[in-house]
Amino acid sequence: MVRATVIICGFLLGLLLAAIVVASHHGSVLTGLQRLLADPWGLVTLLDLSVGLLVIAAWIAVLEPRGAYAAVWIVGLLLLGNVITLVFLLWRTRHARHFADLFLPSRQREWPN
Repeated sequence: MVRATVIICGFLLGLLLAAIVVASHHGSVLTGLQRLLADPWGLVTLLDLSVGLLVIAAWIAVLEPRGAYAAVWIVGLLLLGNVITLVFLLWRTRHARHFADLFLPSRQREWPN
Protein backbone atom coordinates (compact mmCIF):
# COMPACT_ATOMS: atom_id res chain seq x y z
CA MET A 1 0.00 0.00 0.00
CA VAL A 2 2.92 2.36 0.66
CA ARG A 3 4.20 1.72 -2.88
CA ALA A 4 0.76 2.61 -4.29
CA THR A 5 0.87 5.84 -2.29
CA VAL A 6 4.23 6.72 -3.85
CA ILE A 7 2.86 6.07 -7.33
CA ILE A 8 -0.34 8.03 -6.73
CA CYS A 9 1.40 10.98 -5.04
CA GLY A 10 4.08 11.02 -7.73
CA PHE A 11 1.44 11.07 -10.46
CA LEU A 12 -0.58 13.81 -8.74
CA LEU A 13 2.55 15.86 -8.10
CA GLY A 14 3.53 15.60 -11.77
CA LEU A 15 0.00 16.53 -12.84
CA LEU A 16 -0.08 19.53 -10.50
CA LEU A 17 3.35 20.76 -11.61
CA ALA A 18 2.38 20.37 -15.28
CA ALA A 19 -0.81 22.36 -14.67
CA ILE A 20 1.23 25.10 -12.96
CA VAL A 21 3.61 25.30 -15.93
CA VAL A 22 0.72 25.44 -18.42
CA ALA A 23 -1.10 28.10 -16.39
CA SER A 24 2.07 30.19 -16.04
CA HIS A 25 2.30 30.38 -19.83
CA HIS A 26 -1.24 31.81 -19.99
CA GLY A 27 -0.66 34.67 -17.58
CA SER A 28 0.70 35.69 -14.24
CA VAL A 29 -0.57 34.24 -11.00
CA LEU A 30 -1.61 37.74 -9.87
CA THR A 31 -3.86 38.18 -12.92
CA GLY A 32 -5.46 34.81 -12.23
CA LEU A 33 -5.92 35.70 -8.57
CA GLN A 34 -7.63 38.98 -9.50
CA ARG A 35 -10.07 37.09 -11.74
CA LEU A 36 -10.67 34.52 -9.02
CA LEU A 37 -11.38 37.20 -6.40
CA ALA A 38 -13.87 38.92 -8.74
CA ASP A 39 -16.13 35.85 -8.78
CA PRO A 40 -18.08 34.74 -5.67
CA TRP A 41 -17.32 31.09 -6.48
CA GLY A 42 -13.67 32.05 -6.74
CA LEU A 43 -13.83 33.32 -3.17
CA VAL A 44 -15.47 30.07 -2.06
CA THR A 45 -12.73 28.13 -3.83
CA LEU A 46 -10.02 30.13 -2.07
CA LEU A 47 -11.77 29.71 1.28
CA ASP A 48 -12.02 25.96 0.69
CA LEU A 49 -8.33 25.79 -0.21
CA SER A 50 -7.37 27.88 2.84
CA VAL A 51 -9.34 25.69 5.24
CA GLY A 52 -7.80 22.56 3.71
CA LEU A 53 -4.29 23.97 3.96
CA LEU A 54 -4.83 24.88 7.62
CA VAL A 55 -5.98 21.33 8.34
CA ILE A 56 -2.91 19.94 6.55
CA ALA A 57 -0.70 22.39 8.49
CA ALA A 58 -2.15 21.09 11.77
CA TRP A 59 -1.65 17.50 10.60
CA ILE A 60 1.99 18.23 9.73
CA ALA A 61 2.50 19.85 13.14
CA VAL A 62 1.19 16.68 14.81
CA LEU A 63 3.24 14.31 12.67
CA GLU A 64 6.58 16.11 12.55
CA PRO A 65 8.33 15.67 15.91
CA ARG A 66 10.93 18.37 15.23
CA GLY A 67 9.38 21.80 15.63
CA ALA A 68 11.76 23.59 13.27
CA TYR A 69 11.14 21.02 10.54
CA ALA A 70 7.39 21.31 11.03
CA ALA A 71 7.66 25.10 10.69
CA VAL A 72 9.60 24.77 7.43
CA TRP A 73 7.02 22.32 6.03
CA ILE A 74 4.15 24.63 7.05
CA VAL A 75 5.76 27.74 5.55
CA GLY A 76 6.32 25.77 2.34
CA LEU A 77 2.70 24.64 2.43
CA LEU A 78 1.45 28.21 2.77
CA LEU A 79 3.67 29.34 -0.12
CA LEU A 80 3.26 26.42 -2.52
CA GLY A 81 0.00 24.77 -1.48
CA ASN A 82 -0.69 21.13 -2.11
CA VAL A 83 2.58 20.61 -3.95
CA ILE A 84 4.06 20.52 -0.45
CA THR A 85 1.30 18.20 0.82
CA LEU A 86 2.30 15.66 -1.83
CA VAL A 87 6.02 16.12 -1.20
CA PHE A 88 5.44 15.69 2.55
CA LEU A 89 3.57 12.43 1.96
CA LEU A 90 6.34 11.19 -0.34
CA TRP A 91 8.89 12.20 2.32
CA ARG A 92 7.02 10.15 4.94
CA THR A 93 7.16 7.03 2.77
CA ARG A 94 10.90 6.80 3.47
CA HIS A 95 10.28 5.23 6.88
CA ALA A 96 6.72 3.93 6.54
CA ARG A 97 6.27 0.20 6.86
CA HIS A 98 2.48 0.33 6.84
CA PHE A 99 -0.06 2.62 5.21
CA ALA A 100 -1.11 4.01 8.61
CA ASP A 101 2.49 5.14 9.22
CA LEU A 102 1.98 7.80 6.54
CA PHE A 103 -0.93 9.45 8.28
CA LEU A 104 -0.55 8.77 11.99
CA PRO A 105 2.13 9.94 14.42
CA SER A 106 4.85 7.40 15.07
CA ARG A 107 4.82 5.76 18.47
CA GLN A 108 8.50 6.63 18.89
CA ARG A 109 7.75 10.32 18.13
CA GLU A 110 10.96 10.44 16.14
CA TRP A 111 12.24 8.45 13.19
CA PRO A 112 15.92 7.67 12.83
CA ASN A 113 17.82 9.75 10.28
